[in-house]
Amino acid sequence: MDTTPGESKPSEILPESLKDHQDLLDRLDQYANTVLCNETDELRRSQLLRLYADEVGCPINEKTAAIVLSKAQGQIAGVSVPRKRGEKLDTTGTPWSWEGVIMASTFNLLVAPPKVGKSALMVGMISAWFHGEESYLGQKLHGACPKVYIIGTDQPESDWNTLFEREGLVDSDGKLSGPIEMLWHTGAPLHLTDEGVKHLAEIAEENPGSFFLLDSYHACCAPLGLEEAASSFDGPARQLAEALAPHKATLAMIHHTNKSVSGGNATNASRGSNALPAAASLTILMNWFKQPAEGQTQSDHRVVLKTQGRAKGTTLLIELEDDGWVHHGDGESVLAAESMQEAADELQGRQADIFDYICERWSDGQFPVVASELADVAKCNASKVNRALRALEKKDLVRQDGQLDALVSGGRPQLLWVPNTPSPEIGGKGGKTSTTPRASYEIEGYSPSSPCLPDSLGTSTVGVLPPGTPVELRRGDAWSNGWVIANANKMDSIRAAKLGSPNITISSLRWELDVRLCQFGLQEPEPTDSFDF
Repeated sequence: MDTTPGESKPSEILPESLKDHQDLLDRLDQYANTVLCNETDELRRSQLLRLYADEVGCPINEKTAAIVLSKAQGQIAGVSVPRKRGEKLDTTGTPWSWEGVIMASTFNLLVAPPKVGKSALMVGMISAWFHGEESYLGQKLHGACPKVYIIGTDQPESDWNTLFEREGLVDSDGKLSGPIEMLWHTGAPLHLTDEGVKHLAEIAEENPGSFFLLDSYHACCAPLGLEEAASSFDGPARQLAEALAPHKATLAMIHHTNKSVSGGNATNASRGSNALPAAASLTILMNWFKQPAEGQTQSDHRVVLKTQGRAKGTTLLIELEDDGWVHHGDGESVLAAESMQEAADELQGRQADIFDYICERWSDGQFPVVASELADVAKCNASKVNRALRALEKKDLVRQDGQLDALVSGGRPQLLWVPNTPSPEIGGKGGKTSTTPRASYEIEGYSPSSPCLPDSLGTSTVGVLPPGTPVELRRGDAWSNGWVIANANKMDSIRAAKLGSPNITISSLRWELDVRLCQFGLQEPEPTDSFDF
């Protein structure tokens, strides 16, 4: 009988061979459950299942055995109970271990190029936390330091010892002290195999709320043969995070960036698949503030730290010195100041002439400039001056600051232009902050290479440092007197004049860096004898 494709139906009677094969696979699934209940070693589980499959005439490879065991594991574990409609959600705020940088009780991923100071930063923070300091590099530390476990497979024991000695985490005999309970290193590694993850989970269960530092992800996953570009690259990290989560453990995991990264965010900078940073609750990117030209050595050792994730972002400018980290202040204000200086340095021609004149007039007495007086400076007509001003405004170098009303005889109002500066709300006021044994602090919102302080240009120091005030100038490592203040309208661009020769001046001096109050004659007077009459 002829049939059409739409009229054909599957047979309701199963062939005997198909039924036998289904029964055989069901027996494999049942045996997988038995193996999981009676064997804890992951490798032996796979081998036992494969031996049984060979005995029953259904040989399977290692990958298939892993899939069958995973399916059986899901059946044993069951499905978690979800939060249902009408039930109250957890409204607890974001907990922090290190404010703005390390979230507590979750997975944090620290991404950076090699030799930037990732391990040194984390060890420094742990030390400050343990020694009871309230903050580290300007960011608050929360609670008491918990027990710390370092999976430092990426470094030899001697390198870890160098970091611990600098931060006071070894005693006089060279033994581990402080909060560090265990250290794995290159000579005694721990890898993120099933056994390794299980071992860390057991430690977390015995020590709830512990802090785990893993350095680095690549070194701890090397034996697993994972491809960094594959979407499964985050598998061991997720497995570890899930194992630690029930015990409120904090995980800080270090990973490397791509060779070509020069900034941006940690998600794009992370080497390999983006699946790894996606698994973390917070990602932290450390990178050189200024990348050296190709073939040149790194001369500027300042580092920018930026965070991105399921919490507020933080930007810090820090630098690793021989005795620890130095905090150069809020990174946003310094980045803004450096960006403005770079933009100013790149100016040429008409724009450079106009910008220099506006800055000079502001330095002379905080005088705003109108477009009409710039025509002679730029040697062009008003329309070209206006185009140049708009271009400078787009580069964030100048801004409008009010306008002059039209004259009685007519004409149009004229816009007033002043040089721009980073907002004082970003960096705060300058000034020294307290130092600690773990980290020191420079002027907030300012770095030695920055062209200007984050204070507004409108903040005048007249009255504090009036003209004629005796000062000293730095000459190499020494201070030289014989100078007086000529103009101190801006603390980052002071002009000093030679005492007795007012025509000899030096400009662009920075307070307390290039110029200071004259120390001669400032000593306290010696006590004199007093007589009662």
